[in-house]
Amino acid sequence: MTTAAPDEPSLHPRKATVTADRLVRGSVWDLDYTLLSTDTFVEQLTTSVLRRPWLVLVVGVWLVRGRGYCKDRIAALAATPPESWPVRPEALEQIAADKAEGRTIVLATAAHSRVARPLADHLGCFDTVLASTERHNLKSQRKSAAISRLARDEGWESYSYAGDCPADLPIWQAADEVRVVNPTPCLLRHLRALGKPVSVLGSIETGRAAVLQACRPHQWAKNLLLFLPMMLAHRVDMPTALASVIAFIAFSLCASGVYIINDIGDAAADRQHPHKRYRPFASGRLKITSGIQLAGLVFAAGLGLSWACLPIEFLGLMLLYLIANLAYSSRLKQVPVLDVLMLACMYALRLEAGAMAAGVPLSDWFLTFSLFFFTSLAFAKRYTELQRLEAAGGSAPAGRGYEVGDLRLLEMLGSASGYVSVLVLALYMNSDQMRSIYGESRLLWLVCPLVLYWITRLWLLANRGRLDDDPLVFAFRDRTSLCTGAACGVVVLMASLFARVAS
Repeated sequence: MTTAAPDEPSLHPRKATVTADRLVRGSVWDLDYTLLSTDTFVEQLTTSVLRRPWLVLVVGVWLVRGRGYCKDRIAALAATPPESWPVRPEALEQIAADKAEGRTIVLATAAHSRVARPLADHLGCFDTVLASTERHNLKSQRKSAAISRLARDEGWESYSYAGDCPADLPIWQAADEVRVVNPTPCLLRHLRALGKPVSVLGSIETGRAAVLQACRPHQWAKNLLLFLPMMLAHRVDMPTALASVIAFIAFSLCASGVYIINDIGDAAADRQHPHKRYRPFASGRLKITSGIQLAGLVFAAGLGLSWACLPIEFLGLMLLYLIANLAYSSRLKQVPVLDVLMLACMYALRLEAGAMAAGVPLSDWFLTFSLFFFTSLAFAKRYTELQRLEAAGGSAPAGRGYEVGDLRLLEMLGSASGYVSVLVLALYMNSDQMRSIYGESRLLWLVCPLVLYWITRLWLLANRGRLDDDPLVFAFRDRTSLCTGAACGVVVLMASLFARVAS
């Protein structure tokens, strides 16, 4: 093995001597979004910044010293194990076929050698590694020149290059065979215009389905909580309803941005999850850079809509929600119990935001009830995650502060929080505030056994392993939950009608 000069790309030959047959043809592979379904530098950079937001300023200084230096610092800081990178199986199959033909297999990447070398050693299929160093960023023309020098020195008659993006066009122009991974239709047209053999690995990506999935529109159901303050205050008039609808849209857009950032930061951990590994960023169907742009777009749309159409207090709550979510995504979700309380508070924040948008007061009783109620749901979410991990033979979920041994404790804390929420609701039924709205009628008290039933059934299903990861999304899909919610609504409506007749 030889060592590259400091100002040259990292050269890592696996064998000192090779046969003449192996010198005839080469098979050169890019790393990011080609051999792997992710961009190593962008993923390490994003994950590091999300965990340590103050690194934004430091990264700026590193970039001034050069992109190669920045990659070196980020790779040293992140220290990602090589086995955790998502390798494309179709790429490994093609590499095995090339190796069977006697080709020299080369990994040529703009990723830093701290990332490329351990991965090449882990896979054991590369003869040579060309990668960036602290002083040399192996990108585009520089990479093309390095590959051409290697081809000349090794005496190749021809070589193929596998890449994924327009930045690789200079290399494809110099190569004899074009291989492209998950190309866009536009890129594929440019490659076919080169007049060389073109083979496609993976699918031709449009990205629309992945963008929609990354926004998680099914999670917008949680934001229906913004309509509750309007309904509980009996202010169902057109201006109030329109303000609540706008608040729902704005909040949903910002929530989608939060989900995108959260999924980008969790990409490595999601790849170890049986279901989350199919998310757009974990699976590589959507690039992290595209996700960052998409998050900025939906954030701007949500905040702009709030600024233009809703009270300034609502915009302040939206900003608080975003800050809390970013803090949760960067660090707090790894702190046991605190992560659950943060989730519960963010649900309660939705209720407060709905009250601000509708211009109605929010009862202290209802806020107290919601704190315990949503704490119970947050514990149920963590309980379900641990339960599935236990069934899969794991011991601790990646990126979380819990262990399988905490299951019984979480079950106890979650069910207790749910029952306390019912107690708060029962105390509200005997309060002066309730009597001022509904009079002396005891009809509203029927909501208590309905909520008690739903909480008890939720934890029964959780104990049996029949609860989804998100209990609130489960509630919007579960027929029994919908019927229970409808029954609560009927009780509240009848109590309100009786109060009007009595007055």
